[in-house]
Amino acid sequence: MMKKIIIPFLAIFMLISCSDDQKSSNADIISMEITGFSDQELILTATEIIAEEAKVYIFLDNDLTNHTFPLNITTDIKFSSGAKAASIIDGELTFSSADEVKKITVTAEDGSVKDWYIFIIHKQIQNHGFENWYTGVGMNGKSYTEIGNSAIESLWATANMGTSMYTVYCTQPKYETTNTLAEIKTGQTGLTAENSTIPITAGTLFTGRFNIAGAIANPTDPKKATDFGIPFRHKPTAMKVKYKYQAGEQYIQATLNNPTNIFVGFTVTNIEGEDKCSIYAILEKRNGDNVIEIARAKLDSGTTENILTEVTIPFNYTSSENPTHITVVFASSIDGDLWRGAVGSTLLVDDLQLVY
Repeated sequence: MMKKIIIPFLAIFMLISCSDDQKSSNADIISMEITGFSDQELILTATEIIAEEAKVYIFLDNDLTNHTFPLNITTDIKFSSGAKAASIIDGELTFSSADEVKKITVTAEDGSVKDWYIFIIHKQIQNHGFENWYTGVGMNGKSYTEIGNSAIESLWATANMGTSMYTVYCTQPKYETTNTLAEIKTGQTGLTAENSTIPITAGTLFTGRFNIAGAIANPTDPKKATDFGIPFRHKPTAMKVKYKYQAGEQYIQATLNNPTNIFVGFTVTNIEGEDKCSIYAILEKRNGDNVIEIARAKLDSGTTENILTEVTIPFNYTSSENPTHITVVFASSIDGDLWRGAVGSTLLVDDLQLVY
């Protein structure tokens, strides 16, 4: 009699165990359809899911700079089979500002979770006034100040993480009474292992992200440390920005003693001329490895007056294609990637605006 009770129980237990083993661990957003806005004047142009980054972009054909928030967006989101997101009620997302990024935690059928991030892309770039900064932790384990609300939410990046191992941060906020600017400086970096220095380290601020793996793998090629560009669908005619620039005292050219090894030092030569800053933007259409440049706006400038000056830099269009990405770059030394510049060169920028 006992055997008749135990055997069916074991069979049921094994069936349940097998069923649990087969539950999916996928916690993805498969699609997102926008079904409505709390503001009827908003115009949806597209949505884009970047699965490998767990990000969703909602593109609007509007300028939300002076928009009244909160903004409610009603969605029809489809998740992986068996997955769900408890934080979404009736498919509604509420944004408190155009700069806010919504985090959605998706729970898979087997209970594992994955965080997804929802961005609004409109006619201006998130945090274009450079007001928002957060506290990050560098490779030296110490805290430093970085652009944006958080590392994953910011559409802007700097090279601070790469130089953090030497406690050097070339791009920092400059706080005024009621305003915050981005201060971008050219410095030099200590290499404690060889008791020497990298004699020129240009400060940068750019749309995209700093590629720490690329920086470590290619220490002699600063360009490999940057993944330029963010998703963007608009065609501005120009960009405005307020800036001030002071070139450093001594213009130098540093040359690697060994082109493949940064740790054996540089030969430094004083050269004629004055350092310049570089401000530019590029619109591109990207399709895998195929990249078409559509337009470029560029300003190279030496020392300016000691006040912020607003400039309008026109885009020169060379293609009629529609863009998928925009790259905006501010650099304190125009040839910093070639180890050329002046320590102390300082670029202040504020209030970037795309003109249509």
